[in-house]
Amino acid sequence: MGKVAKKESFFSLLNLYVFVGSVLVKLKVIDDYPTFDRNLIPGQAEVHLAPKENMEPTNALVEKYEGQLETALVTKAVTGISEAETRKYFIDQMLREAGWDILEAKGSIMPAKACIEIQLAGMPNHKETGFADYVLFGANGKPLAVIEAKRTSVDAARGKHQAELYAKCLEAQYGVMPVIYYTNGFNTFVIDGLGYPSRPVYGYHTQADLELIIQKRERAEITDLRIRDEITDREYQKRGIKAVCEYFNKKHRRALLVMATGTGKTRVAISLVELLMRNNWVKNVLFLADRTALVKQAYKNFTKLLPGTYCVLSDDNKPDLAARVMFSTYQTMINYIDRDTKDFSVGRFDLIIVDEAHRSIFGKYGDIFDYFDSLLVGLTATPRSEVDRSTYQLFEQEQGEPNFAYELEEAVAEKYLVPYKGIIRHSAHINNGIKYENLSKEEKEQLEKVWEYEKAQRNIDPDEDYHRDIEKDEIFKFLFNEDTVDKVLQDLMENGLRVQSGERIGKTIIFAYNHKHAVLIVERFGKLYPEYGPSFCQLIDNSVTYAGNLIDQFEVRDNLPQIAVSVDMLDTGVDVPDILNLVFFKVIKSKIKFMQMIGRGTRLSENIFGPGKNKECFYIFDYCNNFEFFNDNPQGVEAKPVQSLTERLFCLRTDISVFLQHSRYQEDPFAKNLHDELKTLLHSQVATLNDSRIGVRKHWDLVCKYRKSENWIFISETDALHIKNSLSPLLIQKMENEESKQFDLLILYIELSLLDADINAVRSKKKVIEIARDLQKATSIPLVMAKIETIKEVLSSHFWENLNLDGLERVRKDLRELILFLKGNSKNTFTIDIEDAFTDGGEAPGIVTTTTYKQRVVDYLAENKDNAVLQKIFNVEPLSQADIRDLERILWQQLGTREEYSKYAQNMIYGGNVAAFIRSIIGVNRNIAIRKFTELISESNLNSMQEEYLKTILNYVCENGDITTSTFGNDPFVNFDWYDAFGDKLSDLTQYVENLHKVITA
Repeated sequence: MGKVAKKESFFSLLNLYVFVGSVLVKLKVIDDYPTFDRNLIPGQAEVHLAPKENMEPTNALVEKYEGQLETALVTKAVTGISEAETRKYFIDQMLREAGWDILEAKGSIMPAKACIEIQLAGMPNHKETGFADYVLFGANGKPLAVIEAKRTSVDAARGKHQAELYAKCLEAQYGVMPVIYYTNGFNTFVIDGLGYPSRPVYGYHTQADLELIIQKRERAEITDLRIRDEITDREYQKRGIKAVCEYFNKKHRRALLVMATGTGKTRVAISLVELLMRNNWVKNVLFLADRTALVKQAYKNFTKLLPGTYCVLSDDNKPDLAARVMFSTYQTMINYIDRDTKDFSVGRFDLIIVDEAHRSIFGKYGDIFDYFDSLLVGLTATPRSEVDRSTYQLFEQEQGEPNFAYELEEAVAEKYLVPYKGIIRHSAHINNGIKYENLSKEEKEQLEKVWEYEKAQRNIDPDEDYHRDIEKDEIFKFLFNEDTVDKVLQDLMENGLRVQSGERIGKTIIFAYNHKHAVLIVERFGKLYPEYGPSFCQLIDNSVTYAGNLIDQFEVRDNLPQIAVSVDMLDTGVDVPDILNLVFFKVIKSKIKFMQMIGRGTRLSENIFGPGKNKECFYIFDYCNNFEFFNDNPQGVEAKPVQSLTERLFCLRTDISVFLQHSRYQEDPFAKNLHDELKTLLHSQVATLNDSRIGVRKHWDLVCKYRKSENWIFISETDALHIKNSLSPLLIQKMENEESKQFDLLILYIELSLLDADINAVRSKKKVIEIARDLQKATSIPLVMAKIETIKEVLSSHFWENLNLDGLERVRKDLRELILFLKGNSKNTFTIDIEDAFTDGGEAPGIVTTTTYKQRVVDYLAENKDNAVLQKIFNVEPLSQADIRDLERILWQQLGTREEYSKYAQNMIYGGNVAAFIRSIIGVNRNIAIRKFTELISESNLNSMQEEYLKTILNYVCENGDITTSTFGNDPFVNFDWYDAFGDKLSDLTQYVENLHKVITA
């Protein structure tokens, strides 16, 4: 059994106390619980309490409290814990994760222990001594690392030089230079002695890690650049490997290779690993990919070409965590490193190889690259000009300048890849939809089943004559047309590249819209070409059991299936050189994905058409305007990262709570109560974030700030932006009651539209009405019938004409749990057979996105919060005329026009004062503002009334941007008794308010 230190016991007791107290308040057993008093903890070493018998709750007790704990607990802010204890808590947590046993006795030194407050001789001070916060000793009694810990309120960099001095003192005493860490608890940096600049880490190295780092200091540069031809024998592959090695020799830690699909990225990775192992630069390697099939494909190639100990983490079997080379999906690895107990230390791997490195991966799984302190090599097939900025930044490269690039055009020219022939076909239905009036009588009759369904959905009289045109976006999503599929298949079979002397269509991938579309394609092929049997054309997607086995069969020449119909699964990473035909039967907007899909056909294939008759090109049949789209939009349209439902709810509640801070809502009892409820919920979500997760550690300072309830009292717009951008992605995404949360989202969005004129909630309102109609049809369910009055209210015009927050919240709470009864009401789909026509030509329209002027300003202020002029505004320092002119240039020229500015400023108190406009968004530093007042009146302490009045003044400034003494005649100050509060200091208050105005009016 492991030892529990006194400090760990204290924090465990503290958290247990707060949890139990919060539960009892939630259950209304008690009204409140007292603040934790550490002085009541018994002083003796051990206290034994005999557990009570029969602790099982009775049925009556369970029934009494059932359902009362379904919403989040509201915990008190923990007080009485010093800043030093908080900092030490974080440091000790990461040390324990790395397997370090921390001694409690200051100055005590033991081998293989983390020792604290170690006295060191040789410091440049008058006593010539110092005390290192932590020294990590190896089993031989020599120091492996030293840690200098500064206060959380200061930059960790302040401790860098001090840590270096401690390290020199330790070197002088023990003959070895330890690894250096400096930290403020929130942010930790390491200097490893290998010649690299200091870098951030999100955990400490284990004893074995540190010993290996110190051993590496003896390594030479990578000089043995021999490359084994049996692994990589192409000249460009060898150039890429050497480019990475030379870059590593120059003390860089991250490299990026751009290589077209089919040019041997995996072989390059294998050769690089072999070479670095031979040069004693790496021992342990991690290979990451985004899908299990790609992980297993890489594993298969490594085991075939480079003998060693390997492990696939994604396998169901218990993995060998000591293997030299590991293969994992991003999702599997993120689950490992976010556990409370870390199976992998920050130094577990010497090299990480990232397959298909691009932005969508880093957004979700970037914590992996932050956690592991290793060399990093990215591989991507995306052309260098289209690799996004964030990818270059992650690999520390200049935009458009990877370490090595070998792209499609060059590979085709040198005959390492084959070109494609694009065949463009246009479907009348896919391009234009279906015009009802153009249909024959028989075709119109086919659509009657659709009209009957829609009349029932929309409460239209069954006898009413109802019909409409079919929109193009409904084809193969709502309506699945057999004739369109038939014509595509016939075109492929008649005009596609064939093998076996023209007897058989070549290996083909058909990229389908969705699963139902793919199923229809396979079914129609069977109807049109029954002579080929059931295995010739097969579905391969995530719904298919043992889909991986089907892919293995598809890869083999002359094996069936010959045609694979795929939904996403074969878009990337599948290595089938024999592919001769690609069918784009879906719309693609991402240029990265489009190029990856084209890459499925570019590989060489010898003797594919017979002895000596090699593959010289492949065909692409495009039925969805993809080539035209990318011709008009060369960069494509990359999908924005999709926020989870939990994130969207958190962001909406944050936005609403910011609006509700305004005095007109704070004076309304319901709106103020809603404001308080929202902030209580938001606070509880942040308070429960797990410190073991790497994403949380990257934002520890912000997380810790908003774990304190007092920091939610007022949230500026820039605060809200930081909270939404940094904290919402950290929330645990729970899928229970998803339908109810979707309903919350609809109602909250409508609520926000009442507060923000820029929000259009028409679609949300229509959806809520549609849900109410569906519930009205389900009143045979007693729980639904119990809320019939609310349902009728939502269906009345009076409700929407007199919309208010009170009514919306009542509807949300009354109906959210009933949404579960509508689970089976998903939109039906229909299969039809209406004649389609195919032609050539046509262009795809581009997409233009816009942001409001104010959003551009808010984004700019958030991105440039350290700007000197903005810091003056935030810290209540006077601006110069040059500062004002600079702000006007930014607001009236760089971010928009003066007219756009005036649109937002015309009705506000600050009018044309750009500094006041900015102050209304970023707020002020309250601590500095209050200190300036206390300095003015020469008193350090304010009474409670003075504090309340001053808080109201600062709230007003943060909300409106400016204030003058004339403002005191208006709300919220009109009823304030200023003389009673400030007495003979009232003139000082007046001067203070004038100063708040003057500092932004140069």
